[in-house]
Amino acid sequence: MIKKSDLTEEFIINGWLTPNFGITVKWLVENESELIKTIDWYKKYSVSQKAHNTWYNWAIDIISKTLRMSKKITKRRFAINYLNCAPNIKKDGRINKSIKN
Repeated sequence: MIKKSDLTEEFIINGWLTPNFGITVKWLVENESELIKTIDWYKKYSVSQKAHNTWYNWAIDIISKTLRMSKKITKRRFAINYLNCAPNIKKDGRINKSIKN
């Protein structure tokens, strides 16, 4: 079980970075320090709609279980944090070409 103190934005962001790219926020800070100063890192590490939905359901589930709240209430409270934590979604399944790998 996750402790309340473990429910950080970094933990939630790692929830989509690790399964989709095998990296963490810590890795990004250490290895892509210039990229993370801009919003372009969200474009570079875009996910599919399916991966986004999987992450969102995981986040709601873990938050509601940890804080012992209903999923309906959790979704309402998570809405603001979602803006800081959610991955960019690939459009039409294509990788965003504006960022060079």
